[in-house]
Amino acid sequence: MIPTLIGVSLLIFAVVQMFSPEQRATLYVRSPQQIEQIPQIIERYHLRDPVYVQYFTWIQEVLSGNLGFSRSAKQPVVEAIVSRFPATAELVMFSIPITILLGIYLGVKSAVNRDKIVDHVTRSVSIIG
Repeated sequence: MIPTLIGVSLLIFAVVQMFSPEQRATLYVRSPQQIEQIPQIIERYHLRDPVYVQYFTWIQEVLSGNLGFSRSAKQPVVEAIVSRFPATAELVMFSIPITILLGIYLGVKSAVNRDKIVDHVTRSVSIIG
């Protein structure tokens, strides 16, 4: 899991690096009044430093709990996650039993019909899923 998390973090970081420092600084802006603070934001988050310095600064912020600001939720990302967690947990609790039962049923069907169309379809759907 750790290599996957590192890979995903590198991928996200690489995509964000396609923008200029000014454009990346706007990701930290929470209100229109902060637009004048873009030079300070660039300095604070080392957005003009070498890529490896920027990456480690970003990872340090993420590991300290600063996941940024969600413009769609209009609040910090951590607060948005915490406020929506109960609904997410409810969906998971409801869907897990259905998923397990369906998985066992389809697994048995595939085993009984080995190398037949049911087996191939079930395997294909599970791989795509």
